Amino acid sequence: MYHVIVIGSVNHDRIWQLDDPLVAGGRLRFSSREIHLGGGGFFTGCQLLELGAEVAFVNRLMQDEHGLRALKVLQEMGFDTRQVALHPGETRPLEILLEPNGERTILYCGDRSSPLFAASAPFSGDAAYLNALNLDAGLVAELDTIPLIISQLPLRPATPRPADYVISSRHDADDGIEIAWRRARAIAGPRLKMLVLTDGPRPVTLFDGRNVVEVAPAPTVHVKNTIGAGDRFSGAFLHALLDGETAASAATRASRQTADWLRRTSG
Repeated sequence: MYHVIVIGSVNHDRIWQLDDPLVAGGRLRFSSREIHLGGGGFFTGCQLLELGAEVAFVNRLMQDEHGLRALKVLQEMGFDTRQVALHPGETRPLEILLEPNGERTILYCGDRSSPLFAASAPFSGDAAYLNALNLDAGLVAELDTIPLIISQLPLRPATPRPADYVISSRHDADDGIEIAWRRARAIAGPRLKMLVLTDGPRPVTLFDGRNVVEVAPAPTVHVKNTIGAGDRFSGAFLHALLDGETAASAATRASRQTADWLRRTSG
């Protein structure tokens, strides 16, 4: 059984199911508004847990009713939460507008600062996954001992961290693959082996700084809600690499497993 450290957020997503697509100047009608646990760390951790890995979270929750309930849920799901820090304050949901076609729009509060992720004790593992901006220096030093690390490509200024693979969506790297590679190299350092770009139902692009490989995705699954699909792909991709798959075959397996998850949850 693999032991994976997941450094990333566990959010309270408030999902507004819109009746119509977003239109400039229009009025928004919604049919439901529900709060679910979400966040990049959460969805990736769930995928790894379902594939049989032991998953330890490094993150923070607020020490209020919502945060304590979330901590209990994580423990009941089987996550190792010893590195989850509780901070005084109020849990603030992340607002997500979900259109009928599955497109989502995330609303960020302008004064919301990114938390500093830190480990309360030394850790070890077979791999680590990061979806976080600001890392404590001690946490970065601990990561140097992990043999396989995957990081999401940060969209804002972030702490450099060692990483072997950097994952992003094609949409978030639309300034060109060469520029995206340079951004990935700046954040991951000399350990970087490959940039992985997902693109929804279109091919996954792998780039090692010289060569481009495109991997055909699994057949498209038509669902109304794809929130978490990219994070699920990351978890499946990491697990396949731990199994000894090449990056291309790992992307193929991850695409198939993500499609299976979408199919299961669409009902």
